[in-house]
Amino acid sequence: MKKLLILAIILALITAGCSDKKSAAENEKTSTEQQEKPQTSEDAIIAPDFELESLDGTTIKLSEMRDKNVIINFWATWCGYCVIEMPDLQKLQETHKDDLLVLTVNVGESKETVQKFMEENKLNLTVVLDKDMAVSNNYGIRSYPTTIAVNKKGEAVRGYVGMLTYEQMELLYDYFEE
Repeated sequence: MKKLLILAIILALITAGCSDKKSAAENEKTSTEQQEKPQTSEDAIIAPDFELESLDGTTIKLSEMRDKNVIINFWATWCGYCVIEMPDLQKLQETHKDDLLVLTVNVGESKETVQKFMEENKLNLTVVLDKDMAVSNNYGIRSYPTTIAVNKKGEAVRGYVGMLTYEQMELLYDYFEE
C-alpha cells in the first residue's frame, strides 16, 4: 500500500494531461526536467498487478508480461492528447517489438467505442479495457494520458502525466535496463 501511495504521489507531481490547464510548453519543460533525474534501485516500486480483458477477448495479466518491458498508457477516446499520441505509441511499439509491449489501458469506455476508434485510426496496439476504472483508480490515475514504464522485474521505473512526444517516448524507453 505504501508503494502504491508513493507511485500515486509521483504521478500527481508530474505534468498533467487532459484535465490540466497548463500550456504544452510548461508540460514539455517539466517532462524534460523529470527525465534528467536518474532513479536508483532504492526507489524501485513494483507496479500493482492487474488482469484485464483485451479487445480480442483474451485476458492480459501484467505480472505475466515479465519477458518484456512494458509501457502502460492510460487513455480515453475523448481525450485529445491521448488521440494525438497514439500513432507515436504505435511507432514506438513497432520500433522495439522484440522487447517492448505498449499496453494501452482504455479507461471507462465500452468495447464497441474503443474498437471503432482503433479501426477508424488504423491502430493495432494492445488495448485492455478498464471498464469499471478499478485499475486506473488503483494506480491513482487522475488525468489522461498517463504513461508508466514497467521493466522486466515488474518495477515502475518512470511515470508521466500528459502527452508525450515520440522523442520523449524514446527517452522513456532508454530507462529500461539492458
